[in-house]
Amino acid sequence: MNKKLKKIKTEFENNGYYILRNFCQPKTCNNFLNLISKYASDEYEPIMNPDRIEFLFSQTTKKFDQLKNLNQKTFFYKELVKDAKKIKRFMFNNKLLKILKYIKGKKVDPLMSQMIFKKAKTKFSKQSWQPHQDNSYPKNKNNEYITTNIFLNMSNKKNGTLYVWEKSHNYGIFKFKFKKSYREKDGKPGNVARTKKQFKVKTLNFLKGDLLILHGNCVHGSFPNNSKISRPLYSVSYLPIGEKFIPGKNAQRKRMKIN
Repeated sequence: MNKKLKKIKTEFENNGYYILRNFCQPKTCNNFLNLISKYASDEYEPIMNPDRIEFLFSQTTKKFDQLKNLNQKTFFYKELVKDAKKIKRFMFNNKLLKILKYIKGKKVDPLMSQMIFKKAKTKFSKQSWQPHQDNSYPKNKNNEYITTNIFLNMSNKKNGTLYVWEKSHNYGIFKFKFKKSYREKDGKPGNVARTKKQFKVKTLNFLKGDLLILHGNCVHGSFPNNSKISRPLYSVSYLPIGEKFIPGKNAQRKRMKIN
């Protein structure tokens, strides 16, 4: 395991990202996707912080309001509370936390999560993120912000996979053009990174269950989904203990605990 951890850390530090293949079993991916899809809107908008009861409920009020009686609403809410806890446990995967601790040299806390469905043939399927840095939002000054993306289905250029600017994490936070980046339907969200530096742009392909560990300063983006195959992923951001960050109006980042 130590050799594997050293390899992960070396490649992560060199390139700004690392792909851990077969992190989750396909059955686990299917179960998680089925669980969280119960709360998806008709348009399959991204769900911010589905691990938090108040967030999950506020983004499913339409379904709640459509229920006919108190018993149905009570059952719906109780199930939502249980499901939010299940989603939260996904953030505290022991194997993942061990890897992140090794990379960073200290324990990390999850700050926020997001479910991006990129459901084929929906309004959000065409959404393609512009080249941006995740750390341009919380602005951690020590560049310790890190994001993980679990791919719940295969992902390639046709169905909207990600691309990265390799080694772009070595230069701090670039100047950027601010753009609203939450549930935007214009197709191109993201704080656009501005730099004259040239980087190798690499398109990343994934199989169901693969995990992308991404440095917060690594510039990346995504392609639109022009296929019939959905590209769901669950993203969680982490930060070592003691590091400062901006909570954000929409993300409302905060240090999460398992209980």
